[in-house]
Amino acid sequence: MKRAIVIGSGIAGIASAVRLSVKGFDVKVFEKNIYLGGKLSEVKQEGFRFDAGPSLFTMPHFVDELFQLAGKNPNNYFRYKKQVTACHYFWNDGTRFNAPSDPKEFAEEAKKIFNESENNVINKFEKAAFINDKIGELFLEQSLHKPINFLNLATIKGILSIPKLDINKTLHASNERDLDHPKLVQIFDRYATYNGSNPYQTPGIMGVIPHFEHNIGAYFPEKGMVSITESLVLLAEDLGVKFYLGYEITEVVTKGNQAVGVKCGEEFFDADAVVSNMDVYFTYRKLLPKWNAPEKILKRERSSSALIFYWGIAGEFDQLDLHNIFFTDEYKKEFDAIFNHSNEVEDPTIYIHISSKAKKDDAP
Repeated sequence: MKRAIVIGSGIAGIASAVRLSVKGFDVKVFEKNIYLGGKLSEVKQEGFRFDAGPSLFTMPHFVDELFQLAGKNPNNYFRYKKQVTACHYFWNDGTRFNAPSDPKEFAEEAKKIFNESENNVINKFEKAAFINDKIGELFLEQSLHKPINFLNLATIKGILSIPKLDINKTLHASNERDLDHPKLVQIFDRYATYNGSNPYQTPGIMGVIPHFEHNIGAYFPEKGMVSITESLVLLAEDLGVKFYLGYEITEVVTKGNQAVGVKCGEEFFDADAVVSNMDVYFTYRKLLPKWNAPEKILKRERSSSALIFYWGIAGEFDQLDLHNIFFTDEYKKEFDAIFNHSNEVEDPTIYIHISSKAKKDDAP
């Protein structure tokens, strides 16, 4: 049996382990921490439970797919619910907008709060679906760094649709053209932050993101976001995958152009295939220091980060929901500070996630 080693037990690492196991590999996953899941883990303190890392769950079919590939029923491992409300939005002037997940209901609510044409909003969501149809497979499921991936029908479809994809406009410019009310523009600009981008710089093609949250839907796992990790670990173990905690891999050992194993300190583990779930930059710099690294890729601008607090609060707030955004009045100034000056502003946009709105026992 062929052997595979996965470095890191983040969601992508666990998913890779599942896929390799389904293909007949004997799989070992090495994790430097004493817990699994990478960013998608949890924190418990004084009766409170917090999901660490991502808090919004979209495209659940990609999780279901892993169970189906293994011939398992996803419902036996993992359950989730679609959210009726996607997010509650707040502004300093007292404006509030409770955004429904359903596009039609979103448009109706936008008409009430912002006097925005319902057609404008519906067209915006339809445009997001159009972008996904034309470039979704290429953008999400292919490596854009391999020329061969551009030689297929999906890419040709995307290229022919370029004039309609707003590639030559910024996301902000695209939103300003399509929507009338500046606060609604600000909501649609916010989707750039989902991958750490700046709406005033990133291309309008990023307008695809509302498709995932509204046309497909926003979800929440019944047992919290960490249950994505827990269910996939259970699936992997059922398939025979072995997890090793507290093992920090120090080198990917190569022979010619082939990875032949990994080192943990002086200990060597051989393999027929090695998958790194470590960030690509650190994979080359730390694990493959002698390798001819793709310098152009490694020098590209990285996404922004976030400052996160986990707060247990004695009290409840009826006006807040699972997801909440408090917008700054100076949105462009905020992105300029972050991306051009590596600094923060006095009045930052704040996101508040309250998992106990959906999972009551997360708070005492």
